[in-house]
Amino acid sequence: MIKKIFFFSLGVAFLMGCNTKFSVNGEYIEQPIVHFLLDQGKEYHFLKLNKTFLKEGDANEFAKDPALSNFDNVVATVKEIKNGSTLRTWTLQDTVIQNKQEGTFYGPEQKLYFFKANDLDEEAIYRLNIDVDNGNHLISGQTELVKGVQINYPQPNQSFNFADNNVLLNGYKSTPITFTSGNGAYYKVQLRFDYKEVSSSGSEIKSVLWNLGEVDAGDVISSTNTIFADGEAFYEYLGQKIPVDSDVTERNVRGFEIILTAASSDLYTYILTNEPSSSLAQNKPTYSNVEGALGIFSSRATITQYKPYFTPPSMRALNQNSTKELCNGPYTVALDFCSDIAGDPSSYACN
Repeated sequence: MIKKIFFFSLGVAFLMGCNTKFSVNGEYIEQPIVHFLLDQGKEYHFLKLNKTFLKEGDANEFAKDPALSNFDNVVATVKEIKNGSTLRTWTLQDTVIQNKQEGTFYGPEQKLYFFKANDLDEEAIYRLNIDVDNGNHLISGQTELVKGVQINYPQPNQSFNFADNNVLLNGYKSTPITFTSGNGAYYKVQLRFDYKEVSSSGSEIKSVLWNLGEVDAGDVISSTNTIFADGEAFYEYLGQKIPVDSDVTERNVRGFEIILTAASSDLYTYILTNEPSSSLAQNKPTYSNVEGALGIFSSRATITQYKPYFTPPSMRALNQNSTKELCNGPYTVALDFCSDIAGDPSSYACN
């Protein structure tokens, strides 16, 4: 221990006593950074294009200046190619959007580039070309779409069943969500619960998003996969996420949406490569599938199934026993849920 302290002290003395000035910054090379995912489940497709920057001083302060991250002149196109022929070409437009949450980089707005198409062809390939600052950077990439992914169960006309008539005796139930995997490499299943909240200031539709689970290519053993929505976990999650509020007079179910997101193999590799390292060796390889830049041009597929709270004469998003548990069960009884579906028992019906 004495030797370690001694050598450390010599190192500090050397650094403190040396008058030679030096910079840890090397020669700056401007580098474009591309993030662009196509999704045939979406109507708008957004390209995020920035550049690296290097300046002497506090990098956290420089990151707040959009001029250091944005290019001045960008012309970007996407071509749809099938059987060797170009079917359509889109020239991307620029737009400014509000950031969803605060971050290190500039805000509260950011600049993106987009094109609009709600009918991308799963059998086509898509080629990206970007000309930055009149030829200063030429960027290109190509991707296929994630295809063949669909939700098989539950069907749109099937209710979620999370509770038995007697939970204390028979316990909670689970609803399986089964999907066809197609050519994806990574899958994420989420359940969005929509509810109406009534208070002295009026009524408002609110949502809670529940992550049910993930499956990657290593876990796929067949063309279909299942992730379970556990009933007890559902009520417990709502009890944690929805606050008890004395000003709220009632809450009602408005619906559920199953959200299945499937990522391509390129995107999944990019995600894995950019995860924080959990080992002592912090050096990680850089993955990029675009020419002339760093980043990713790839695809994902977003498949959704929405269940309205009630569709006459009898279809409901949450079955009667499960609605009763939401209103009277131990996890959510303090949240003032009640049923506004005609015919439900008075023990949990709205007044």
